[in-house]
Amino acid sequence: MEQSSKKLATSYGLYLGLALILVTVLIYAFDLSLMTEWYLMVLNFILIVVLGSMAVSKSKKASTSLFTFKNAFSAFFLTILIGLVITTVFSLILFNVVDPQAAETLKELTMEKQAEMLESFGMTEAQINEAMVQMEKEETFSLKNIGISLASQLVFFSIIGLIIALIFREKDTTNA
Repeated sequence: MEQSSKKLATSYGLYLGLALILVTVLIYAFDLSLMTEWYLMVLNFILIVVLGSMAVSKSKKASTSLFTFKNAFSAFFLTILIGLVITTVFSLILFNVVDPQAAETLKELTMEKQAEMLESFGMTEAQINEAMVQMEKEETFSLKNIGISLASQLVFFSIIGLIIALIFREKDTTNA
């Protein structure tokens, strides 16, 4: 990966981290219950894919040599890695240091939403209660759970990054 590609991917990773933090702060400030809505995940997904793709596109334009699959994937991965790590650290600080009560409120809201969903699936009251007991035991914003969440997001977005890298790569025509 060329130095200019690393610099571009790092910049876009910082932009991504700041954008995701901005979304979190706005929701935190206005209505914490919005964090349990499905469209927030869609918004975050779009932000991540768009900024990751922009990093790959800019890296391809800045490349002075053949822009390989590895170059494209590296630019995408570095962007999402930096952005997601920044957001994860921010969430750890916000929900464990600054306002632990917000974490409890968010957990309660999530449990209510989950109970409604399980009820709509036709589960019995006993099954729903059992699921709620399990959720109550979980520490959503513990270092372990946030680490697992970060790792799973990286795997998920890496798969998307592989597809984006296939789209942006340049084929070596000399070996064809």
